[in-house]
Amino acid sequence: MKFKLLFVFVIAYIFVSFGWLTFSLLNFSNKEYSSQLQILEVGKQACILRLIEMSKNDEFNSPNAIDIRFKQAEIEADTSLLNKFFSNYNYGVYQASYSRVDSFYELDITIRPGQLADLELTLNNRIRLYLFQAFLLFILVGLGVYGVYYSVQMIYRLNKQQNNFLLSVTHELKTPIASMKLLLQTIRSRALSDEKRNELLDKSVMNADRLNELTENMLTAMQIENDNYQYGKESFSLTDMMENLADSYKMRVDLSARIEDDVNVLGDRFILRISINNLLENAIKYGNDSPIEVELKTKDKKALIFVKDQGIGIEDQERKKIFKKFYRVEDEEVRDTKGTGLGLFIVKETIEKHKGSIKIISNEPKGTIFRIELPLYIKNE
Repeated sequence: MKFKLLFVFVIAYIFVSFGWLTFSLLNFSNKEYSSQLQILEVGKQACILRLIEMSKNDEFNSPNAIDIRFKQAEIEADTSLLNKFFSNYNYGVYQASYSRVDSFYELDITIRPGQLADLELTLNNRIRLYLFQAFLLFILVGLGVYGVYYSVQMIYRLNKQQNNFLLSVTHELKTPIASMKLLLQTIRSRALSDEKRNELLDKSVMNADRLNELTENMLTAMQIENDNYQYGKESFSLTDMMENLADSYKMRVDLSARIEDDVNVLGDRFILRISINNLLENAIKYGNDSPIEVELKTKDKKALIFVKDQGIGIEDQERKKIFKKFYRVEDEEVRDTKGTGLGLFIVKETIEKHKGSIKIISNEPKGTIFRIELPLYIKNE
């Protein structure tokens, strides 16, 4: 919360600073434009004084001179000489206009419209330039701020996921180890019947299998992440693999299976088995002891695998996130299901490496369906 408040303050400070800078530049441009107009007006007065001085010296007199009234004074001047004077004076900034009044001509000195247009054009160009620079800076700063914020959030989420991973691994390791220790101590310290002893040994083996599964997932995920995993490439019966998995899980959960015969694929049997096993484990964890359905069929030269549960389901906004490494919907500090956040990461990477796809579908009225597509291996093709 403190970081967000500080971040908002920094953003506000940056944008206010840029806004004030832009306002100052625009205000400076307007003042400069006003100053240049004042300079032109002062120059106009100097031009008038120069004109009066020259007219007193008869520098504008000639046989073609006419009577001209100017500033309550009457002079005789040749308009061609006057125009020549204005074109040479101060680079022709000023011009003369004549109007007939009775027997006289009245002289009016004005700033050339082109000069005013140039000043206005310069002012407008500067305003557009400053506004464009301000807009560009706002965009760049906004992108930079967003990049920093996104990076910080990514680091924060990564740290949280890694912390969750450490908590989950600690929990996953501690539970079966403690259970095995208790079972083995019971076997050693008490006189048990063979049947009871075998039962406790079977439970110890199950906990050992759980530890083995956890280490396999961790090792496989690390190898996949570092592109060190060497995917095998052999043709094998997906039907046999699915039937074996279904039979093993029927002892733990109410599972129904519809498995098509003679479905073969080309790929890594070991990691595909791990992937399907991870989906079944998730169906058990989040299925609330409800029945699970497994289906294998073919369509359009594709092997389709469905794992369906009737559990809590997955929210739409979570469906793209759950395949990320370490990501779990629950916080490890308050979670009530086991897992490390590696299972679905392995599933997605594995399926995509086998040129397949995985999709999450809502299982009406409740639950989740994982739909996997894999290319079929057709013999003699």
